[in-house]
Amino acid sequence: MNAPGYLVILFSFLSVVKIDAAPTADRGAMDFFEKSVRPVLVQRCYECHSVSAGKRKGGLLLDSRAATLKGGDSGPALMAGDVEKSLLIESIRYKNEELQMPPKGALPPAEIKVLEEWVRMGAPDPRNEAAPAKGHAALRVIDLAAGAKHWAFRPLAHPTVPETDAVNPIDAFILDRMRSKGLTLSSPADARTLIRRITFDLTGLPPTPAEVAAFTQAYAADEEGSLRRLIDQLLASPHYGEKWGRHWLDVARYSDSNGLDENVALGTAWRYRDYVVRSFNADKPFDRFLTEQLAGDLLPFKNIQERRENVTATAFLNLGAKVLAEPDKAKLVMDVIDEQIDVTGRAFMGMTLGCVRCHDHKFDPVPQEDYYALAAIFKSTRSFDTEQRGSLYFAYEAPVGSLDDFAAVKSAEHGLSRQKTALKQAVAAADAALRREARAHAVEYLMAAAELPAAPTLSQARPIASQHKLRAHILLNCRIYLAANEKLPFFKPWQQAVHAEKSAASLKGYYTAIFAACEKIKLPPKGKPHPDSLLHQARAALDNTQGFLALPPEPSVLYPPETNARITKMRDELRVAESNLPDLPTTLAVSDGAKIFHTLPIHIRGSHLALGKPVKRGVLQVIDAALPKRPTFPADHSGRLELARWLTNPEHPLTSRVIVNRIWSWHFNQGIVPTTDNFGLLGMRPTHPELLDWLARWFSASHWSIKDLHRLIMTSRVYRQSSAAPSAQAAASDPENLLLHHFPVRRLEAEEIRDTLLRTAGLLNTTIGGKTIPLRDREFVFNHTSKDFTAYDSTRRALYLPVIRNNLYNLFQQFDYPDPATSTGLRGSSVVSPQALLFMNSDLATRAARGFARYLSTISSDTPTRIRAAYNLAYAREATDEDLRRCQDYLITSSATLSSSRQHAATAKDESWTLLCQALLMSNEFIYLR
Repeated sequence: MNAPGYLVILFSFLSVVKIDAAPTADRGAMDFFEKSVRPVLVQRCYECHSVSAGKRKGGLLLDSRAATLKGGDSGPALMAGDVEKSLLIESIRYKNEELQMPPKGALPPAEIKVLEEWVRMGAPDPRNEAAPAKGHAALRVIDLAAGAKHWAFRPLAHPTVPETDAVNPIDAFILDRMRSKGLTLSSPADARTLIRRITFDLTGLPPTPAEVAAFTQAYAADEEGSLRRLIDQLLASPHYGEKWGRHWLDVARYSDSNGLDENVALGTAWRYRDYVVRSFNADKPFDRFLTEQLAGDLLPFKNIQERRENVTATAFLNLGAKVLAEPDKAKLVMDVIDEQIDVTGRAFMGMTLGCVRCHDHKFDPVPQEDYYALAAIFKSTRSFDTEQRGSLYFAYEAPVGSLDDFAAVKSAEHGLSRQKTALKQAVAAADAALRREARAHAVEYLMAAAELPAAPTLSQARPIASQHKLRAHILLNCRIYLAANEKLPFFKPWQQAVHAEKSAASLKGYYTAIFAACEKIKLPPKGKPHPDSLLHQARAALDNTQGFLALPPEPSVLYPPETNARITKMRDELRVAESNLPDLPTTLAVSDGAKIFHTLPIHIRGSHLALGKPVKRGVLQVIDAALPKRPTFPADHSGRLELARWLTNPEHPLTSRVIVNRIWSWHFNQGIVPTTDNFGLLGMRPTHPELLDWLARWFSASHWSIKDLHRLIMTSRVYRQSSAAPSAQAAASDPENLLLHHFPVRRLEAEEIRDTLLRTAGLLNTTIGGKTIPLRDREFVFNHTSKDFTAYDSTRRALYLPVIRNNLYNLFQQFDYPDPATSTGLRGSSVVSPQALLFMNSDLATRAARGFARYLSTISSDTPTRIRAAYNLAYAREATDEDLRRCQDYLITSSATLSSSRQHAATAKDESWTLLCQALLMSNEFIYLR
C-alpha cells in the first residue's frame, strides 16, 4: 500500500472536529460591476442599445439586467457564467465577421477582458430597471440631506451602557440584546481552548506545551489575573505585529510585484510591510497610523529615522497594480488616482468610491463632484518616477537612506561594473583567439565546406571537420554562409569548382595565394569603402565576423576547457554579486507633485479626453456637513494632510466605526457590520449599533490604541465563551450566530496553517523583518519563458514569503488568500478538496510530517509518551485514552504492512510515525480554532 492509503486507514479512526463551512458571498461582485463593467457598457453600448438613447438596434437593450439577459433579435445577449456561449462576448471579440460590435471598431483588449470576466463571474448586475428614455423621467438626483440619514453617515451616538450584571461594557451590550431574544451566552471555554485561541489570535502561532501547562495551572488559581497577564505577554511579543500587521496588509492590498501587464518586482515594498509590523508592535495610535499612510511625507520630523518612517508609510498609496505599458500616460495617471481613491475609501471609510469616476454613485449619496474633489488632491500628488524606460512608467521611489547608505550601494555597483567589464574582456579575448585560429585555416575551411551539402547538419559536419582538424561549428556556418551568398564575386570560383566538380587543387592554390597577399595590403581609413579589388575583397571576407568564418551563437562550446572553466566561474561570481547587490536605499512612496491642482474638471464618463465643469479640492459632502469644521486646503500642498486630519476627526462618523469593526471582525471572524468594507446603502446594517458607536467613541477617547481595544475585547465574557451553542433553541433562533451566543469557530488563515506546520515540526525560522523577495527593484518577475521562478521553500514566517500578483503561492491560493490587487477587510473561508490533497501530497506537508516525527523521537522511545506529546503539540490538549488506543493500533498495523513490503523494520517504524504525524496535521482539529 502507498502512503495515501495509510492516511485513508488512519482517517477511519482518528477523532476529528466536524466543521460546517460558513457560506461566503462575493462581496466584490457588485463593486466590480459598478467600477469596471458599467462604464464600458455606458461608453461603448448605450448609444445604440439603451432606453435613454431611444435606440434598440437589433431589438437589443443593454441598460438593465432583465433586458440584457433577454437579448435581441439574435437571442439572449449572454449566458451567465459561460463566456463561450455568450453572444455579447462573441461580438466584441471581432472574430465572427457577421457579428462585430461596436461596429465602428473593436474594444480595447482591457475592456474585452473586463466583460469576459463579468460573464465568467455569473454577470452580477444591480440594475433592476432601465434608464429613463429621452424626454421622460429625469436622471436620479442625489439628495444629500436624505442620504445623511443613513445610519453610517449619522453622527456617532452617545449610547449608555445597559444595566446588567456584566463588568465589561461589551458584555453588557451583547447580553442586553440577547435578553430581548431570550438567549444567553454559552459556557466559558476551558483554559486550554482559551490559550490556543488567544495565542493564535494575537500572534498567528500556536502556544507551546510548556505555555499551555503554565497557563492552565495559573488560570485554575486566578482566572482574571492570568488572562490579563497572558494577553499583555502576547501583545508585547514581536510576533503580535506580524499577525496583526498582516491583517492590515490585506486592507492595504500589499504585494511584492506590480502584476497586470508588466509584472515587475516592487523591490522595496517590504519596507512598508516592516513599517506596518513595527507600527502594530509599538501600538502606534491609529489616527497617527492613518495620517502617516496618507501624508507621512508632509509631517514634521525630529530626526532622519522619523522622516524615513513617515515617508515609508506613504507606500500605502502607491502599492496598487498599474498598467505600466499603457501608452496613454494621462489615462494611466487617472487610473492610478482612481485606485488610490478606491483604497482610501474602502480602508478608512468603508465606502466604495471607484465607480464614481464615471457617474454619480448608484446607491450612496456620493455625486461625481465629490470624486473629482478627492481626485484633485491625488492629482497634486507625485506617484510616478519622472524617468521613463520605453513604455514603462514606474512607481515613485523616495530616498530613505543617508549619504553613506547611498555611497555603499554605489560602491557595490562600481564593483559589479568592474566584474562585468572583466567578464566581457575575457569573453572577447576567447572569441578573438577562435577567430585567429579560424582565419589561419581559412583555406582549409573553404575546401572542407565543399564536401558538405548546401544545408548540412552539425552531425554531418563533425566527421569532415575531424578529418581536416577543423572546428565543426565553424565549418557548419561556413557552408551555410556560402550557400546563402553564392552570388558574391569573391566566392564565385569556389561555387564554380563545387558545381563543376573540378579538382580542388587549383582552387586551394588560388585562395591560398590570395589570402596570403591580402594580409600584406594596407586597409583604407575607417569608414571608407574597400576598393573593388580581389585583394580587398579577400581581406573584407576574412575580417567579417559574420561571414564565412563566423563563430557559432554560443562560442563557449569551442573554448578550451581551462578558458571555459575560467569564464564559467566569472559568470557564476557575477550572478551571485548581482543577486546580492543591495537596492538603493529608497522606498515606494508618494510626494507632493510639482503642480498643485486647486481644481479638477469632472471627466465625463470617466474619460480624461472629455472634460466637464471644474471642481475644487474637497471631501465627501454627505460626511463633511456633519462635522463642525470643513477642511481648508493650502495653495502650496496637495491637501493629503488635510484629508487625513478630516478623517481622524473624532466626530467623523465613519473612520472610528470602520476600524473598530475591523478589529472586532478579526477577533470574531464576523463584524458588527458584516460587510466590513461597505458601510454604504448596499452594505449590511450593524447587528449591535449601540455597541458599535460606544466602541468607536471609546476607541478615539483611548488615544486610538489598538492594543487597549484588544484588551477590552479579549477580557469580555463574549470572547471567552465556548464555541458550542448553549442550547438547541439558541441555534434555531440565531442560526448565523449574529448575536454571538457562542464563540464563532474559524479556520486558520493560510499563513497560520503554513507557519504552524513548520512550528510543530520544529522547522520555523522566526527572524523578524528584512527584504525577502529574491528580485532587484523593478526586475521582471517572469523571464523570457513567461515562467515565474519565485521559490517558497524558506522556513521563515509566511508573512515574509513573496506575494506575486497574478501567480500566488499555491498554498495561499488554496486557503483563501485575498486578491493582493484589491483591498480586503475580511477573508472568506472555503472548504474544497484540493486543500486536503495539498496536505496529503505537498512537499511542505511531507517535510513537516517528517520533522514532526523526528522531533517526537527525541522526546522519548515510549510510544504512549510520544503520542501524548504529539497531541499537545498539534492540538494543545491531552490525548484521550481512545486517541492513544487508535494511534497505537495504527502504528502496529502500518509497521507490519510496511515490513511485509520488504522495508527494513526500523524504516517501516519511522515511516509509520511520519504517516501518523501527517494525519494529525491534516485533521480539522489542527486547522480550526475554537
